[in-house]
Amino acid sequence: MKRIASALLGLILLAAACSGAEEATPTSPDPPPATTEAPAPTTAAPAPTTAALPPATSEAAPATTVAPTTTAASADEPEADAADPLGAAIGDWMERTGAPGIVLGITRGGAEPDTFAWGVSDIATDAPLTVDHHVRIGSVTKSVTAAVVLQLVDEGLVELDAPVAQYLGEGWAPGYEHAAAVTVRDLLGHTSGFVEYAFDVSFFQLAAPRLAEQISPEEILEFAAAYGPVAELGTEYHYNTTGYLAAGLLIEAVTGNTAAAELRARVFEPLGLEHTYLTPEEFPPEPTANGYVGGTIGYLMGPLLGLTPDNQITHNDAIFVDIGTIPSDFARSAGWTGGGIEAQIGDTALLIRGLFATDVLDADQVALMTAGHPDPANSYGLGISTDEILGLTIYTHGGGVPGFRTIAAYVPAFDLGIALTTNLLGLEGDDDVGGLLESLAPILAAMN
Repeated sequence: MKRIASALLGLILLAAACSGAEEATPTSPDPPPATTEAPAPTTAAPAPTTAALPPATSEAAPATTVAPTTTAASADEPEADAADPLGAAIGDWMERTGAPGIVLGITRGGAEPDTFAWGVSDIATDAPLTVDHHVRIGSVTKSVTAAVVLQLVDEGLVELDAPVAQYLGEGWAPGYEHAAAVTVRDLLGHTSGFVEYAFDVSFFQLAAPRLAEQISPEEILEFAAAYGPVAELGTEYHYNTTGYLAAGLLIEAVTGNTAAAELRARVFEPLGLEHTYLTPEEFPPEPTANGYVGGTIGYLMGPLLGLTPDNQITHNDAIFVDIGTIPSDFARSAGWTGGGIEAQIGDTALLIRGLFATDVLDADQVALMTAGHPDPANSYGLGISTDEILGLTIYTHGGGVPGFRTIAAYVPAFDLGIALTTNLLGLEGDDDVGGLLESLAPILAAMN
């Protein structure tokens, strides 16, 4: 732990970037929550007030030691808090939010990541969440897709300011009034004007009768095109996963390979990521940790998807949707190159660092990826958000999919990659993962 803490003196600055920036944790989760279940509309999920703290476990990848599996203390137990402030802070957050579990990965300088896990992967069975569980990291996938497209730009196979129709044909977004003018840059920078389908009522209606069926990116593009533009083309930032599905189709069109094969060959394998997969073309060898949905999202999804109380579970005085009780085919296919990666948390920390601190991208490509939006108030570039905090540059991306919420960040000044995922979607305000990271930063920095 001391080795980790010495690398984390800059995390207070990192946390400041994550806490208030919409860019750090995009306001719209990535793939649609089509396979999640919601509480019945008459039963809101109350904030938990009397939750028992789950056990905290940790693993340090380079070593064989495992931190004691102690229960983090409550506020009236200062000695236990002093002994394990990280566990205590995580425990307080889990009690406040009702989150079943959380995993954390940290890497510096390319070292094997230190990984930690707290809580349960399955509420019904009380099975512990571990660092070996695969989790769904959602829109962090967008950073990887953008990196691959920028590699293709560097190879002369793609031009950033060329129209997408040049690569996908005139019918790539049938009926969309801007289809002929949307550029590759628009896809990566969220200036295509496409709707974010994740929270659209019409898309829920499309999903409801076919939760056990996969949906193709072409079908989602047809849906978004028919919906029409919701923002000004080329200049107005409107976060959406639709454009990143088109980017995935572009990768396939110019390489002749599947997007999964290209992401694996160009990013996963060079970074040594052995536990990372792009669904629905490939899946982890074992089921992911189970996920849950609460808050406003969970409350609204039930009536839209026709879910029942059988799809609910109570945990820490809150009612959650249990995504393990319904088919996941639709949701796990809807994200694809915009939100489909499933990985172990250690791989996720290595992934976010690797995009900026290895030869996966050169300096020119990183510059393109991190260049801010034309609106100076918006720091989202091409697949990443960039913030300047007290002179430190920080790159971040958030992700939210049915049952999981993630944030991944890289701090160049410390060559530090960090990723955390909780198996609960629907956290709001300061209780979201950005707020959690902010609260952890001073604790980690002090543990030297």
